[in-house]
Amino acid sequence: MPPSPEQSEIVAAFETGRVSGVRLAAPRIDTHISHVFLTATRAYKLKRAVRLPFVDFSTLARRHAACRAELDVNRRFAGEMYLAVQPVRRTGPDTYSLGEGDGELLDWVVEMQRFDPSSQFDELAARGGLTPEMLDATADMIVAAHRDCPAVTTAGHTADYRGILHELRATETHGAHEQGLMPGEPDIFRKLDIALARIDPLVEARRRWGKVRRTHGDLHLRNICLFNGRPTPFDALEFDERMATTDVLYDLAFLLMDLARIGRRSAAGRLMNRYWDMAGEDEAALAILPFFMALRAGVRMAVDIEAGKVAEADTYRQLARQLMDRAPPVALAIGGLSGSGKSTIARQLAPRLPGAAGARLLRSDMIRKRALDLNPQETLSAPGAYSSAARGAVYERLFEDGRTAFEAGCSVILDATFQEDAMRRALSTRMDPAPLGVWLDLPLDQRLARIAARRADASDADARVARGQSEPDELPPGWHRLDASGTPEEVADRVMALVTS
Repeated sequence: MPPSPEQSEIVAAFETGRVSGVRLAAPRIDTHISHVFLTATRAYKLKRAVRLPFVDFSTLARRHAACRAELDVNRRFAGEMYLAVQPVRRTGPDTYSLGEGDGELLDWVVEMQRFDPSSQFDELAARGGLTPEMLDATADMIVAAHRDCPAVTTAGHTADYRGILHELRATETHGAHEQGLMPGEPDIFRKLDIALARIDPLVEARRRWGKVRRTHGDLHLRNICLFNGRPTPFDALEFDERMATTDVLYDLAFLLMDLARIGRRSAAGRLMNRYWDMAGEDEAALAILPFFMALRAGVRMAVDIEAGKVAEADTYRQLARQLMDRAPPVALAIGGLSGSGKSTIARQLAPRLPGAAGARLLRSDMIRKRALDLNPQETLSAPGAYSSAARGAVYERLFEDGRTAFEAGCSVILDATFQEDAMRRALSTRMDPAPLGVWLDLPLDQRLARIAARRADASDADARVARGQSEPDELPPGWHRLDASGTPEEVADRVMALVTS
């Protein structure tokens, strides 16, 4: 994209090495609103002098304000990356400088630390580099960022999301007309309208509960990178407070949708489950996730239609339709002695079950530690944490959360030992319909080997605990005994055969 006439001098100065102390190490990057100049260690972002329907950078004062806003907003998420707003000055007939000093003020740039493009999450995802540990760290980062974002009660109404839908219809129609295309079938917008009406009370309740915040606003794969070894979101939406002030789950939904779009459903599920666990998010909120993810897909669809990217737009349209046309949820209970592979198998099963990002995983170990305000990897030392009363309270919460998640339309997997016959039998009375019960059988020597191989796991069970456990002689109706030897994929296939039988 060529620079505007009023900025061509500045662009040329950067590219020909006439800005003091700035030596470019890579070609200029152009977007519809910025020119980005890259040195070996720095990135300088110049706002383009443009006036678009959603942004006005047409004057020097507006560009300065936009640079300040970008710095302020992004420092909440990437404080080490965003360094300063610098003035660009002409200091002589053919010389230029950044920073305070003499010379004519020409424009403003945001100065950032440069990062390796191969560390961006879209690149990592494409080559299978998003590890479970990285996904957990990303979810933890998003939880912390959302907690730090200021709550707002004057935005995030149902009417605001309905307004987005209205704008999407108009944008798609206009874009299709400009490209000489027919607008896509209106079916997806009708489905979104119906879904929004259904979740209206929950959307409004979450606003009152402080779940609407000034979020990142543009949290997709290309806007997260590994920076100094940590998942770091950058390029937050700075030019429209209204668009960025939403339910925190609408912010999360963009990333989940992006992962689903590229077929990384397992990664989306792990991210969703970790976020829910670490944020202490209400299980009932799972009911709004399909709508939020579909709406994010709808936004990308409309933008691509306007840009003439018909194939890309159709990908988003199909994803939005899939999110709205969900299969009925499935409820499972995975039981077994310590080391039998319950949590591993549950993670294998989660992306195979219906749900916007797969099944909600509810693990007794996580519930127990969350109740005591402990991180998953912290060892329980509280007296009585595993008493009969404490175990009963954990199972009570497990059943309650499972019922809530299932009623929200999401598949659910209850992951616990279910050692006591009373707890196995309670499964059929505490949830309706009763979950399918699967008991994983594995010899002691194999269980001990798996326990020894655990790293950073929420379970505190050790070899001593495993040796003290015994297999049940009989299982109540609704439970199925399953051989847990073999690979996790093989065991998960056996469970799915039960689910679909």
